[in-house]
Amino acid sequence: MNNVADLIISIAVVAIPVIGGFVAKALLNNKTALAVLNAIGPLAKAAVVAVEKLGVDQYLEGELKKSKAVQFVLEGLAKLGFTKADQDIVANAVEKAYADLSANLEKVYPQKTEAELTADEKAIQKKELEDQIAKEQQELQSKQQKLAAMQNVQD
Repeated sequence: MNNVADLIISIAVVAIPVIGGFVAKALLNNKTALAVLNAIGPLAKAAVVAVEKLGVDQYLEGELKKSKAVQFVLEGLAKLGFTKADQDIVANAVEKAYADLSANLEKVYPQKTEAELTADEKAIQKKELEDQIAKEQQELQSKQQKLAAMQNVQD
């Protein structure tokens, strides 16, 4: 009976460091995964806001905006030292961030279609031309008044 107890104790003494090392490694891996997950949320929100702003400046479609946001998050994670990030997890985080922020983003950064941007540019050009015409008409009236005044002086 002592031999069996000694055998069990010997196996436990040998197994504890091996199991402890495995558990420690698993905990470290989980801490890294948890750190990545904690970092993805704020990065995804910042990326979504940046891409929405970019979408106002340049017409970007939905899928292009999403891929740019995912790229921004992956770059941000790489800067933080996380080189292995699952793209699907990042894409899901970006989608969640967009869903959380979408109501406010549409108010702050109203998205326009390419046709609307073209129409806006044409309206701006038209306004500039109208302003130029009004300015030139004013100058013409001023010159006509000076000419009339000069003609009155000569008479």
